[in-house]
Amino acid sequence: MSADVSPLVERLGPSRVLTGPSIPPRYQTDAFRAHRGSLLEENRPPPAAVVLPQSVDEVVTVVRFVVEAGLKLVPWGGGTGLMGGARPTFDSIVLDLRNMRRVRSIDAASGTATVEAGIVLEVLDRRLRKRGLTLGHDPWSRPRATVGGAIGTNGIGYAGYLRGTMGDQVLGLEAVLANGSVIRTRPAARSTTGLDLKGLFIGSEGTLGIVTGATLRVFPVPEAEEIHAFRLKDFATGFAALGRLYDDGLTPSVMDFEETFEAPALPWSGEAGPPTLYLGFAGAEEIVAASWRIARRCLKAADARALPDREARDYWRTRHDIIYMHDEVSPGVTRADVALKETIFDYVHVALPRSRIMAFRRAALPILRHYDVHPIGFGLWTQPELVSVEVVKPVVGERVAAKAAVAGALDSLIRKAHVLGGSMEYVHGIGVKLAHLMGEELGTGVDLARRIKNALDPSGILNPGKLGL
Repeated sequence: MSADVSPLVERLGPSRVLTGPSIPPRYQTDAFRAHRGSLLEENRPPPAAVVLPQSVDEVVTVVRFVVEAGLKLVPWGGGTGLMGGARPTFDSIVLDLRNMRRVRSIDAASGTATVEAGIVLEVLDRRLRKRGLTLGHDPWSRPRATVGGAIGTNGIGYAGYLRGTMGDQVLGLEAVLANGSVIRTRPAARSTTGLDLKGLFIGSEGTLGIVTGATLRVFPVPEAEEIHAFRLKDFATGFAALGRLYDDGLTPSVMDFEETFEAPALPWSGEAGPPTLYLGFAGAEEIVAASWRIARRCLKAADARALPDREARDYWRTRHDIIYMHDEVSPGVTRADVALKETIFDYVHVALPRSRIMAFRRAALPILRHYDVHPIGFGLWTQPELVSVEVVKPVVGERVAAKAAVAGALDSLIRKAHVLGGSMEYVHGIGVKLAHLMGEELGTGVDLARRIKNALDPSGILNPGKLGL
């Protein structure tokens, strides 16, 4: 689309308003790539323009221009979203917030940091560690993801059970609304003053407002961190042991429990095997030592076998490495695009009542067999109620059919989770990939969500189509 963005060029300068051939191909999509199980179109049109603001006032300028020009606005953080939440439309302006990366203040005594939305999580964590503090949010995408993107999806990281989701760590935020006004909520630890306004923007993927800054809880660097790995004889035994461990009141800083399956066409090494548990605790040395005494008692009762310490060290050292698969090897082409060219690879992350986990597992494997889709792993992450299933299917010359099979299998898994009283996503948001299931997820609540969207964004300019809005 040819849009006259000269008013923005005049205000911001040509180096911060990209159009036509100057728009890099990476802005046509985010980390929701062609190797995923989806029937959505693979080849995306470029946006009308990309704008790189450096201040809240400049974001206001862009929002008001978009309204007057009849365009749409898609916020962009690190481009690490896995559900297409930053996918633009041909009539949209992409708002790349990464030039808004200032740390406005750090209050060590209060355990807070006030930052702009475009700062990368890992960069912020490095700044905090110089003050003896650390960020509570540690997702796999930490070296690339931004604060604003993490708030938009309400993502969860490795320390999710100990620290909560990204939204749990937001005390206050700043956002630009669709009418160009700016809202700033008070960064209070607790408030009983009616509607939690900041909650409107946490997890709403930029559909209700553009988050430009936030005050976050930050935490002292723990005195001790200790992670170990164990092998369990089967999933049911390990699941029961984890239940006892959590019921004893322990708060792991790391918990990753997964069984693996043999599958074809994997571009990395993998084999079937009994479940492995990575478990860690962080805090004062006495708390960590006491936690491990209780945890080992639970695991010993389950005949868990301790693995060499290098297993846990390697797991922790490489926990962010997968993000580098999304680095470009040529314009618009990532390492993942190359590695998974002949493979459809995907996953679901469902939250279920603990009492329904085994029923979901019993149903999941036959569902995948029905679609001729191969499981890679079935596991739990951060707490016993959060389930992850990874799958793969070789293309074998029938790319569209393979994508459809994986998409059908994952939708069926999600619908089974719904029947069992669960939710279809706990970590990556909805974007466009799961938007078609939002009516089933929310029921009549989807109409309320759309009324809220219409009230805050009557012209529908903010990240259209995401979250089914």
